[in-house]
Amino acid sequence: MNKIESEIKEIRKELKSIKNDLKTYINQNKLTDETSREYVQALIDNVKEEKLSKEYLEHWTCDHCGEHTHEVDYDYLGNGTNHLGCELKLEMGEKN
Repeated sequence: MNKIESEIKEIRKELKSIKNDLKTYINQNKLTDETSREYVQALIDNVKEEKLSKEYLEHWTCDHCGEHTHEVDYDYLGNGTNHLGCELKLEMGEKN
């Protein structure tokens, strides 16, 4: 398993832990919708603040525009880690 795969595995493990913590917290505290949203937002903010490794970001980079694609839904990725939009623009440009 390469470093990127191990980082993805670790992220999945952390997200599963957060999900379990959230369920436990909500069940123990009988949270209202508003307090639940605030708690979830705090968890999300905490995850977003964690730095991603340089190697991970280099892997998740579009070859065409150079932007990171690690937060792009798989439905919007083209070949490999390229943006689908970039792939389509390139293909349309070649046809014209």
